[in-house]
Amino acid sequence: MPVLQDKQPDPVRIVAWLANRCHAPPEEVARLYEHERAALAVNARVTKFLHIFATRNVIKILRPHGLGKLVTKLGDAVVGPDAHPASAGAIPN
Repeated sequence: MPVLQDKQPDPVRIVAWLANRCHAPPEEVARLYEHERAALAVNARVTKFLHIFATRNVIKILRPHGLGKLVTKLGDAVVGPDAHPASAGAIPN
C-alpha cells in the first residue's frame, strides 16, 4: 500500500486567491501571508494547517478595520484609509 504524502498547498495560489478576494495588490498580500505564516510557525508543533490560519489572519488584516494592524505589523508608512483597496467596503464582515 502506498504511503500518502501530505501535500502543502501552493502559496502562490493562496496569495492569488487572497489578492482577488481582498482586492489588494498581490505583492502586499504575499508579504502579509509570509509574515503571518512565519509568525505562526515559530511555536507550532503541527504545521500541516498553518496555511489555513495564515489565510484567516491576512483576511482579518485586510479588512477596513484592520488597516492599523497592517501598518503596525509591517512597519509601513501610514496611508489614509481611502488609499487602501480594502477600505472601499468590498470585503464583507
